Amino acid sequence: MFDLSAALQGFLLALGLFICPGPKDVFVFREALLGRSRTMLVTISSGSDLVLIAVGVLGVSAAIDAYPALHVLLQTAGVALLLGHAVHAARAAAGRPVGALTSATKVCNKSWVHRLLVMSLGNPASWLDTVVILGSMGAALPAAASVAFSVGAVLASIVWFTAWVSLARGASALLTSSRSWRMVDAITALAMLGMALWLASDLLAQH
Repeated sequence: MFDLSAALQGFLLALGLFICPGPKDVFVFREALLGRSRTMLVTISSGSDLVLIAVGVLGVSAAIDAYPALHVLLQTAGVALLLGHAVHAARAAAGRPVGALTSATKVCNKSWVHRLLVMSLGNPASWLDTVVILGSMGAALPAAASVAFSVGAVLASIVWFTAWVSLARGASALLTSSRSWRMVDAITALAMLGMALWLASDLLAQH
């Protein structure tokens, strides 16, 4: 029998974690502003959360706690990933010409899909929320309750990203000038850089 109580617990906890935008959310928002497929954005974002939650429930969160070197490796990779995205966004902010919005929407789908997958599955902030927190809590429950908890958490991800993408698409009508898109790219770069610095400072504090 499906455990509704565990599912509700997973939904509320996950929604509380997801509702605070991180680098992945910033990237999704920007791509939604560019008119990317809502279905693809939500499917990739929530699908990656499903994978990471399952990984955490299956015990990877415990392995991360047991092997500090693995945690350091993930954080180091995360810093490099975020810095790379920050540089990409900063270049766009500095060099986006007039009419660039039209050309930006024509970028090969494989490019942004690949970047979203990397940001979703390789971002340590996502790992912290899904693998470590949700995964460890789900793993601590009995088998049936653990499945229900995970279903609730994934449902929260779907609800959050659907609302987030819809908000971005509504805001896209306001971004009609080259200057406004430079601001979006600049904010994206700062968000990525800020998270990278936070992770780097956390790494230094551990040594």
